[in-house]
Amino acid sequence: MTTNWVRSMALPAVAVGLAVLCLRVFLPFLDEILWSIVGTLLFLPVKRWYLRRHPGQENRAALIALAAMSVTLMLPMALLIVVAIDQVTALTQSLTSGRFNPAASLETTVAHLPESIRGPLARAGLGDFETIQSKLVAALGRGIPGFANQALALGGGVLNLLLSLTVILYLGFFFLRDGEKIARRFAVLAPIDAGYQALIGSTFVTVVRATVKGGILVALAQGAVGAVVLALLGVQSWLLLGIVMAVAALLPAVGTGLVWVPVSLYLFATGQAVQGVILVLCGLFVIGMVDNILRPMLIGSETKMPDFIVLLSTLGGVEAFGFDGLLIGPLVAALGQAVFTRILDRPKQAEPAIP
Repeated sequence: MTTNWVRSMALPAVAVGLAVLCLRVFLPFLDEILWSIVGTLLFLPVKRWYLRRHPGQENRAALIALAAMSVTLMLPMALLIVVAIDQVTALTQSLTSGRFNPAASLETTVAHLPESIRGPLARAGLGDFETIQSKLVAALGRGIPGFANQALALGGGVLNLLLSLTVILYLGFFFLRDGEKIARRFAVLAPIDAGYQALIGSTFVTVVRATVKGGILVALAQGAVGAVVLALLGVQSWLLLGIVMAVAALLPAVGTGLVWVPVSLYLFATGQAVQGVILVLCGLFVIGMVDNILRPMLIGSETKMPDFIVLLSTLGGVEAFGFDGLLIGPLVAALGQAVFTRILDRPKQAEPAIP
């Protein structure tokens, strides 16, 4: 009896142990696996479209869908590089020609400050430009080692990003080619009935597509609004800065502030205080609010979730998982809503009558 029990439990124990070991092995690549699955779901229609015209060519269909995915991933990076080169070139030309003189702009700004502000600055030893310049030079000298370390860290981060993109695209080919077969094989092992499997699968696909599409549309909207604000304020290169703002809008926490905060500081430093104040107010209450208004509307309309659930799940997901939380938060909320709604709506069995 004991021997039979041990034998019956041996295979499940081995399976669980192997699953834990596999999780440990693949844990460093969970982000890449997640976003590769996301890319697969987004570009799977491309593969299906090609297969309808050329049946049986699975490898070629997967490669064409992967090419579309690659262009979508690499295009924003190439755009950022072009914008960065353009901005650095323009700044260098401005400094060389004398059109942009930070020292004179700072001196003019300090001179035009009200006495209530210049007084405390003078008591702090910052009442004239020579003192400010010397303190800045000394601070830069002390900070050079830190800047060097940050530059090395930035270089390492770019390299890691490129490696992650390579892994995502590599996995994407196999997921595009064999993903549907793999999903069907694992569905057999799932300890839930086919109805719940179909519900979870359809909800997963819907939320992934709605979240990614909604995030891209929100980013484009924020970039467009930011570009219009910068153009009205007379900021040069407003179109390029709007494009950068759209890309930065995809980043959690910092978002579009990565662009409009430095621009507003530049406006203050060049004596354009009114424009600087307007840009800060627009950044906080116009550009920033686009995300809070549009994201729940775009995602909630497809996932059938209330707007406040979409907003809270997105913010909570970012707090818990970082950038991945933009997807994981709404996904968890939508799956929970779908499963619990089905459980609650399940017809109850009639209770036996009490004699």
